[in-house]
Amino acid sequence: QCPFIAQSIERVKKECETQAIPLTLRHVDTLEKAKALPCVFNNWAVFYKGKFETVNLLDDAALQRLLKK
Repeated sequence: QCPFIAQSIERVKKECETQAIPLTLRHVDTLEKAKALPCVFNNWAVFYKGKFETVNLLDDAALQRLLKK
């Protein structure tokens, strides 16, 4: 697993808490959960308003760009 995912998750959680933005995180730890996802499983995926957006890790700037959509 990518060692930067945990750091990215913490940054996103903190930013969402600061701005009162709802956030749902789903830990995928089984093959069954991975198969039930609406996209190809990677170590990280971002959905916004039910739409798949990216598999790139988010930083504060990327999160802000996503929220402006």
